[in-house]
Amino acid sequence: MRFKLTLTVEKEPFGNYLPINYQYELSSFVYAAIHRSDAQYSTWLHQNGFVADNKQFRLFTFSHLHVPKYNIAGDRLMIESPTVEWQIAFLPGRSTEEFIRGLFSEQVFTLGDRQSKVQFRVTGIELMAEPVFTTDTVFTTLSPVCIARHIPETNQIFYESPDSPYAREAMLRNLKNKYAAYHGHDYTGFGTFELKLLSKPISKLVSIKTGTPYQTKIRGYTFRFKLKADEELLKVMWNSGLGEKGSMGFGCVGEG
Repeated sequence: MRFKLTLTVEKEPFGNYLPINYQYELSSFVYAAIHRSDAQYSTWLHQNGFVADNKQFRLFTFSHLHVPKYNIAGDRLMIESPTVEWQIAFLPGRSTEEFIRGLFSEQVFTLGDRQSKVQFRVTGIELMAEPVFTTDTVFTTLSPVCIARHIPETNQIFYESPDSPYAREAMLRNLKNKYAAYHGHDYTGFGTFELKLLSKPISKLVSIKTGTPYQTKIRGYTFRFKLKADEELLKVMWNSGLGEKGSMGFGCVGEG
C-alpha cells in the first residue's frame, strides 16, 4: 500500500535550506508518527519487526523528496518550490488507508541539522494505485538501492552495484525473506528473477546520523531497470523496497 504525501514548505520558522543527507531524519519522523498513533505497535516494530532467516524486517520504504524547483549550495538543498512530494509504502496489513491518514494528516515536522532545517506540513495524502506488473514494466529507483555484502572473517561490509555478480542473488534472497517475514511461511513460487539494467548505476553515499558520534555512511545505487519475477515478489518490492534498509529510505522504486 503506497501513498503520495504533499508537504507544504513553511519557511517562516527556519528557512528553506535542507541538508542533502536527510534520509535518517525522514525515517525518524515515520517512527515518531507511528508512536504517536500506537505506542505498543511502534515499540514492537522498532524492537522486533517481522522476522525471517533470523533477520528483522521493518516492511516499509520511502522515496527521496521530490522537489520541483531547487538549487544546490554545497551540502545544502535550497527548496524553491512551495510544496514537495514524498512517497511512502507499507507492506504490513496494519497499514490500512485510514491508519496511514491518521498517522500523517496535518502533521508538522522538521528536517535538518544544527546548520539548517526546514519545517513541513502534510497538506495532502493520496492513496496510489498499485501498477499492473508485466515483463515490460520499467522501474526507476526513487531512492538508492543498498546491496550489502558482509565478510564474516574480517567483519567488513562492501556495498555492491546492481550489476555485480553478487547482486542478483542478494536481491532475490532479500525479497524472499521479506515475503516469508510478512506471510509467516517460506516463498514457494517459481524462481525466475531476471533484472535488466536500462541505465548505468549511479553511486550515492548517504550519511546517517550526520554530525553525531554515531555517524555512518551507506552506499546505494540509483538506476532504471526491468525485472521479470513472480508477481508476489514484485508486490513485496513495490511495498517494502528493493535491497536492504528500506525503512531507512533505501530501495524505493517507481514506474518509469
